[in-house]
Amino acid sequence: MSTAVLPQAIPGAETQTERAVLTRWPSVASTVIGRGIGRFLESAPDWRLLGVRLTYAPALMLAPLAALTYVRLKLLGQRFALTNRRIKIQSALGEKLLGEVPLEGIKEIALAAREGQNFYNAADLVLLDDSDNELARLEGVVRPEVFRQNIFECRDALLLVREALATIESRSEDG
Repeated sequence: MSTAVLPQAIPGAETQTERAVLTRWPSVASTVIGRGIGRFLESAPDWRLLGVRLTYAPALMLAPLAALTYVRLKLLGQRFALTNRRIKIQSALGEKLLGEVPLEGIKEIALAAREGQNFYNAADLVLLDDSDNELARLEGVVRPEVFRQNIFECRDALLLVREALATIESRSEDG
């Protein structure tokens, strides 16, 4: 029985296949209703009774509206899939591709927190190219700094692997 392994130029570096790295769904902070609720709750005074913020009382009344918005997002919204080659903007259900941005085209990622998104610890990620043109806007991403860092790490890994493969290729042509 043979256990032949395909030779790899760089052990452990997958270059032939696109692989999923991480998927993020927008939060309710990506919607007008969600930002309105966030804006309302951010602006409420920080009064406390027995250590509990009284701001949470109106939040309970708004919970059904927020839950409806959440369910709508999960059924009819979109998701952001980071792969080892690109960021795919897909429908929330299924594999329908709504947009994509190749990782090598991303120069910078700006965080753009809209009013009401801070309540959810969310912001929009604006993907920019070399000329500071907007490639895509990923709306309402929770913990946007973490997702931004994940994108940069995947982009840098892709570029380093391509650079290393080009160096290896040039050496094999010389020798």
